[in-house]
Amino acid sequence: MNSEQLVDIAEVLLVVSVLGGFFLLVLILTFLFPKIAEVESRIATPGKQLDGIREIWGNGPIGRWMRVVHVYFFFIFRNLPRIGPRIESRMGDEAEALPMGLKLWVILPVSVFFVSIIVSLMAAWYLGVFD
Repeated sequence: MNSEQLVDIAEVLLVVSVLGGFFLLVLILTFLFPKIAEVESRIATPGKQLDGIREIWGNGPIGRWMRVVHVYFFFIFRNLPRIGPRIESRMGDEAEALPMGLKLWVILPVSVFFVSIIVSLMAAWYLGVFD
């Protein structure tokens, strides 16, 4: 594979990942948000961080994104060794075990969104955008 082909591949990856990430962001904030709000309502116990985030940021686009990211990081950080239980107790509480299908409504789209950001940054770096 020569240099021109790698540049072409990087350009396609950049465009696809940026457009895909934007589409996914809009999808998360509109169609997927009711399921994410259901997950949030089950884990956001009164007086904890997730409950406060919901009250502070509200239901606008930026508020929805902040709430989605906090719920996502609740599921990600609570599995960390040693500090995970402290983070979980500070952010919220999963009193009853949520079904995996409901957790995936949060984890899958947000993970794919973050991967699209990483791919975009790597393609832009390869193309010399940051020079």
